[in-house]
Amino acid sequence: NTFGFFDSHWQPHKFKLVRQPNLLENVSFLYQRVLFVVVHLVSDYFDIESERKYRHTEQLKWTKQQIATNEGFFDSIVIIGHSPPSALNRDFFSAKESGISETVSELGIPVVYIHGSGHKFVEEEQFNNLDHFLRIQIPGRTSNPVKVTIKNSNVFFFDFRDGNTTTQCCENGWPYISKLNDAML
Repeated sequence: NTFGFFDSHWQPHKFKLVRQPNLLENVSFLYQRVLFVVVHLVSDYFDIESERKYRHTEQLKWTKQQIATNEGFFDSIVIIGHSPPSALNRDFFSAKESGISETVSELGIPVVYIHGSGHKFVEEEQFNNLDHFLRIQIPGRTSNPVKVTIKNSNVFFFDFRDGNTTTQCCENGWPYISKLNDAML
């Protein structure tokens, strides 16, 4: 169980973690009006299809439950996962099949999905054709950890601390301040 109880390496920490009862590696916590949800999505062809479907169904329900439970206490959401979006985890991300994109669309707040497993840097603004959904794929285990700064609980900055990687979308913060102001009008 690679991801189970990973937070025990950070003791003491000030986060009140909530674990998904049947998938203990999945956690959520609130910090400074940002809801963080960590899910261990799988999307490899060698994964057993029934296990993959079970995990995605349970993780989607749980992620939506965390959003509903904490409604009113966050201004943005960070979802941290393992797998990049693909046909094998479409059920989690779909906007048409009651996936997380449907919830993101309804919320209308900034949501960032940060994941690995692609082994190269990728940024995708308007993920799943949603203005307030950003996908960032970090390069992988040989790269420096990405530092994410969140100002005012809803403007994101990314520092890859390698001198090379920059985000086209986020040098001045994402979503752009002008986009946020337009959305609030």
